[in-house]
Amino acid sequence: MQLVTALLLPLSVPFLYLPLARQGGTREAMASGLGTMFVVALLFVVYYNLLSSYVARRQDLVLNRLRTGEASDATVLIATAVPALLIAFVMIGVMGAIAAPLLDLPLPSRPGVLAIGLVLGAAVMVPLALATANMTRTVEAAQVTCLPLMAVLVIGAGAAIPLQMMPDWFGRLVALVPSAPITALVRLGWLGIDAEGAALSTAEVWTQTTQQTGILLVWLVLGILFVRSHFRWEPRG
Repeated sequence: MQLVTALLLPLSVPFLYLPLARQGGTREAMASGLGTMFVVALLFVVYYNLLSSYVARRQDLVLNRLRTGEASDATVLIATAVPALLIAFVMIGVMGAIAAPLLDLPLPSRPGVLAIGLVLGAAVMVPLALATANMTRTVEAAQVTCLPLMAVLVIGAGAAIPLQMMPDWFGRLVALVPSAPITALVRLGWLGIDAEGAALSTAEVWTQTTQQTGILLVWLVLGILFVRSHFRWEPRG
């Protein structure tokens, strides 16, 4: 199931935006949609699959057995995450190759900005999966415990309601959700435009990139601190 989720789901997502492209969707809508696609890939390939893996290995005492060797706790957890991260980057590359001609998008104008958003976005999903594993008793329960966070991240990516349609106070709050800066960085890296579609200068692009990167780094640091002090290594009774 994890393999099917990781390989087939990301490949199907670009085609969901094909009707919007055929109806004359704007460049900013297509770029934001691309960011949403990548967030969905990270959610299912990294977050959900790692949540299931960590819970399964903890319940089977695999994590505890690995801790008895020379590997540090960080090594044990990161080693579990590496395959999911590698698959995610491959699938995101394939998604981009499919979506660009499908949605009539040019090549990324600033690949560095795009890489920053995707690498940090993927990294943030790892401690989020570990934090959710704390409240997840079994692999089957992961199908339920993942839903609140996934719903919040989907809203932050603008997949449920476009951020421009939200009240100002709610939009500012949602902009702090990890998926929002990922989508913003994809849009900046691909077309160099803001949420309204206005072209930005190089200085403006990097100013916004710094702001969005800061949000992701804060989430990453908070997640790592939480995992270091609160992660449950023992099976949940």
